Amino acid sequence: MEGATLSFPLEGEFRYRENEKWHRVIPGEIMVVPNARSIDIEYAPSEQSGEFVALSVVLAEEQLEAARLLLAAPPPQDTGSIAAISVSALLSPLNRWTAAMREGKRPLSLHAMVEVVLWLYGMGYHALLRARQPSLAMKIRQMVADKPAHPWSAAEIEDLTGLSGPTLRRHLASESTSLRSVIADARIAEALRLLMTSTLPVKTVAGRVGYNSLSSFSKQFSERYGIEPSGFR
Repeated sequence: MEGATLSFPLEGEFRYRENEKWHRVIPGEIMVVPNARSIDIEYAPSEQSGEFVALSVVLAEEQLEAARLLLAAPPPQDTGSIAAISVSALLSPLNRWTAAMREGKRPLSLHAMVEVVLWLYGMGYHALLRARQPSLAMKIRQMVADKPAHPWSAAEIEDLTGLSGPTLRRHLASESTSLRSVIADARIAEALRLLMTSTLPVKTVAGRVGYNSLSSFSKQFSERYGIEPSGFR
């Protein structure tokens, strides 16, 4: 996730993993991701329609900053946990937000979403307002996610980040990961998104995320998610 995000499953459900435990988010609930982080997430289609439909809103920094100013509270240090809450708890500000969006009134839609953030803060979700720069791993992951089929090399990423090889490796090690893992994770996460949101053949998906070998792709995918990619077809 790029930053503080609200996700609404409309048909089907989300499943996300945090602290080695899987959680469900069903229609009528909102998944609240308080700030930027890497998470494992699955999308399960509706048993009735066979479709998965969801809406995700990444909160703009201007909205979060407005909430910080209104609350006049010191930014929390804790990263917080992902949560699922009932839409009904935020129904009034969400109705104002959707009405403003439908009418094309962007300033009012931004204002309504600030109200949503304030309500969430009042409910105890303080980590939404945590001022935090994306980690190095997150920045690299986003680079790869934007162009997953690109033949990424350590030299190119060193050039883009302005870091030497040893410094890059040291920073990633301090984040408990490696460049190889970050690249693979970004590609496999994009593959999961394609498998869940399209009807592309598995071989095509593998190619689109940078794998020339279908067997290598299937191995990486099953190691990450515990299921063969063909299980989504």
